[in-house]
Amino acid sequence: MDKKSRTGRMRTIDLKDEPYFIEQYVHLRNSYTELLLTSPVNTRGTKDWLRRNDIEVRGFAQDDVLLGVVILYMHNDGEVACFVRYPNKGIGSKLLKIIEGVAKEKKLGSIWAWVRIDNSIAQRVFEKNGFRKTEISEREYDNTLKQGIEYKKLLEEFP
Repeated sequence: MDKKSRTGRMRTIDLKDEPYFIEQYVHLRNSYTELLLTSPVNTRGTKDWLRRNDIEVRGFAQDDVLLGVVILYMHNDGEVACFVRYPNKGIGSKLLKIIEGVAKEKKLGSIWAWVRIDNSIAQRVFEKNGFRKTEISEREYDNTLKQGIEYKKLLEEFP
């Protein structure tokens, strides 16, 4: 990071409303395919995916640089996925707080994430932000079983 990008204005973005960041999202997201256990995505497919009403995608940007993204999958019982450009800088924690607010607005009772067992950085972020381990499970990726930890956070009750 150069000096300018470290000192610029930081802000939350809704990726659905800010297409400028889609290319950066695709690049960042594709750098995490193995940890997310997903296939690479492209710009056109991402634009189509962002039209869905059952997902929310928030990012954290500094000037014109996308620093991280968090996704809320409402159709999957409030599953979240979070990935950042620079780990261990507090960006993941900021993103989780942002998506927690979105989940509350959507009246979800909880949010959860599946984290690979060898991803200690993500485990720390979820635990630091009040998520609790609920179980260890396996998912198949590239013809191999990968172990992961499910984390869950209960949200405030709504009247």
